[in-house]
Order: sequence, then C-alpha cells, then structure tokens
Amino acid sequence: MLKPLVAALLLALGGLGGCARGPRYQPPAVPLPAAWKTPADPAAPIVPQPLTTAEVPAPAASPAVAPWWELFADPDLTALEVQALANSPTLQAAAARVDEARANLRIATSYRLPELTLDPQAYRTRLSGLRPIPFALGDGANNRRGVLQTQYYVPLNASYEADVWGRLRGGIRAARADAQAAEADLRTVQLTLTTDAATYYFGLRALDADAAVLDTTRQDRLRAVQLTQARFKAGIDNEIALRRAESELALVEAALLDVQRQRAGLEAALAAAVGRPASAFALAARPGVPAPPPAVPVALPAALLAQRPDLQRAERELAAAAARVDVARLARLPTVSLNGFIGPQSAELADLPRVADNYTYYVGGVVSIPIFNGGRLRATQQVAAARYDALAAEYRQRALTAVQEVETALADVRFRQQQLAAQEAAQRAAHLAVRLTAERYRTGLTSYFEVVDANRVSLESARLLAQNRGEQLRATVQLVRALGGSWQ
Repeated sequence: MLKPLVAALLLALGGLGGCARGPRYQPPAVPLPAAWKTPADPAAPIVPQPLTTAEVPAPAASPAVAPWWELFADPDLTALEVQALANSPTLQAAAARVDEARANLRIATSYRLPELTLDPQAYRTRLSGLRPIPFALGDGANNRRGVLQTQYYVPLNASYEADVWGRLRGGIRAARADAQAAEADLRTVQLTLTTDAATYYFGLRALDADAAVLDTTRQDRLRAVQLTQARFKAGIDNEIALRRAESELALVEAALLDVQRQRAGLEAALAAAVGRPASAFALAARPGVPAPPPAVPVALPAALLAQRPDLQRAERELAAAAARVDVARLARLPTVSLNGFIGPQSAELADLPRVADNYTYYVGGVVSIPIFNGGRLRATQQVAAARYDALAAEYRQRALTAVQEVETALADVRFRQQQLAAQEAAQRAAHLAVRLTAERYRTGLTSYFEVVDANRVSLESARLLAQNRGEQLRATVQLVRALGGSWQ
C-alpha cells in the first residue's frame, strides 16, 4: 500500500528534480609560491619565486600529530612532550569537541531513517448529553446525562521524510565536514601544545647555559677581587681598581639572579604546558652547550596545505558552509513526508491482545510546498551564502599567513646559523683579549680599566653565544610549527 502512494508523490514532484541540483563543492585553490624565497641553505641566495595555485587535499585520517620532537634526540624533551599530550586540559577539551562533532554527524544521519515510536495510551472521556448527535442513545433522560467512554490504545507511529532533493544528505555532508574540522582542530592544539612545550624547554636550556657562563665569570671576578685587594694592600694598585673589581663582581651576581628569575617564569610556563601545577614541577638544570638542532628538510609550498592542520580546519569549515548553502536552497522546495500508525484499540484492557479484531491503522503522505513566509527562506539562503564567502576570504588570508610564517621561520633559522658562526669567532677573539690583557696587568704594563673592559666584552660575547644557541633551537621549533609538524 505504501509503494503506490510513494510512487504517486514522487511522480508528482519529478518535474522539479532538475532545478534541485546545485553546483558541486570544489576545494578552494589559493595562490602559492612555486618554492620558498628563503632557502634553508645559508649559502643559497634569496630569490623571489613565481606564483602557482594549489588545492587543499583531503584531511588526514589520523587525529594525531607526528612526533616531530624525536628528531631532536633529547630524552628530557621527549618525556615532557609525552606528559603534555597525556595531561593537558586544553587537549582534552579539543578531544571532547571531536566527540561532540562525531555525535552531531550521527544525529544528522538519523534524519534520513524512519522514526518509530510506540505510544501506549489510556484515557476516559465524557461526551455531553446536550451535544448534537445523529441518533438517540436510549431514552431522552439518558441522553441528557451524557456518555462516558474508556479507551485503551497502543499505536506504533511511523514517520519518514523522503529526501527527494538531497536536503538531508546536504546536512550529513555539513556534519561530516564539521567532524573533520574538529579533528583538524585537535591536531592544531596538539601541534601548538608540543611546540610551546619545546619552546619553553629550549628557553630553559639556553638560560642554563647563560647561567653557567655567569657562574664561571663570577668565580673569575671573585679571584680578580682577591688579586686587586692583595695588590692594593701591597701598594701596587690603588683603591679605585679594588672598588671597580668589586663592582664588576656585584654586576655579574645581579645578572645571575636575573637569569634565575627568568628561569622560574619559564619553568612555570612549561609546567602549565605539560598539565602540571607549577608548584609541583621542577626541571633540573643542565649546564653545557646544547646539541645543535637537526636539519629540517623543507617541503614545497603546495604541500604546506596538506600539512598545516589550521588550514585543513579552515577548508573543512568552508566545505560545511558550502553544504549548508545547498541545504538552505533546497529548503525552499517542497518536502515529502510519509506517516502513519497501527495498533490495537479497545474499550476494555483485556481485549487489547485480540489484535485481529481491534487493530486500527492510518497511512498517509504530505507534500508541503512553501508559498509565503515573508522571505525567511530566501534570507536564510543569503545568510548561508554570505557566511561561505566570509570563510572563503578567511581561508585565503590564512594561506597567506601560513606562507609568511614559514618564510619568517626560514629566515630566522638561516640568519641565526650565520650569526652563530660570527659570535663564535667574536667569542674566541674576546677570550684571547682577556688573556693578553690580564697578563699585561700582572706585569704592570696596563691599568685595571683595560682588564675590566676586556672582561666585559668577553662576558657579553659568551652570553650572546649561549643565548643564540637556544634561539637557534627555538627557531627550528617555530619552523616545524609553521610547516604543520611535518618534516617531509
């Protein structure tokens, strides 16, 4: 009985099928350089690159970011990254949003299936004795007293919307794109969290190296104070030299305290990144020269769209918006719904099992054709189209920002390598100047002011060298972040 009814309804609306098909969504193409302007090789020249176009590929199936930190071969860093991925409340919130989006996809899929409800009913009614009736029930006096009725009803209700134009399928496409966007957002949070933790970690290691330089200098300054004090007592030097030596020692001690203050702040930030209370977290100092950063094989710009999860999220949001534009357009077309019920109905509860004698049913179909709603459906479509246009513009801006971030990170890596080489040469020269000046001072060929000046230059160059080694590591981390976490 249902098949002829469905066929008749679909045949009546068949002529509208052609106008229901909308344009198919295509991933946006964005202009990108054919290669990076700033090469990773410090010896290569910087040359502007011609533009090409690239489309966003399908998002990665795995919701996890690659363990890029393993290439640094630092066990302490690896342990911290594992803690961050396991304990971060921010990451747990992003994972919950993925579960929410997947549940919304199941909700959207459910609308394409029939809905069945069992609604047992029991009620008692009284019909007025003064109502108009087609025939008498008993004598007139009984009619005026009214009629009492008892009903027991166990209907199985069914309803189904035929997705003639694909409006429900459009809602599923939008929900699926939302779920993929949430997965890409989870990878974005993972990448941000792990790169933040690495940045804090290498900042701490740079401060440890700086503190080691200052501590060594403090020991040298202490010996210098003892030497000038002995020379002053012996009448070889004046009090000005002694006070100057004491001043230089105090300045180094103050600088060391400032480094310790900065370290405490970075240690607290690292604790928050790994999901630990700052008061219960400590990272042991590790003096010495940190290991050099690994070489990063830089992907071509077109591959950047496949690697950056924030761009994947933006593209999936755009795909969801495109599907909702289609849904809003199809909402202006007629909808076809089928509904009905079947079940036993009886005035006696004991007679309900006699289904063959007391069942009742209803089968029907409805075609709802929008005629006038004050322009609401058209305005809803315009809202969806405007949102799509806004997201498309935001996506193009994000692509430009991604290229900017990679170029900036590449420049940082390249020029810090060159800067490191220059600082190493400066530090060697400053160290030699300190030795020569100290020897001249001991033999009385120069004043203590030249010793102070040479020591200051040496200390400054040594500190800059230690800090630049840490900055080089952090610049490599930022390049990894700009590339989306992938080294390929």
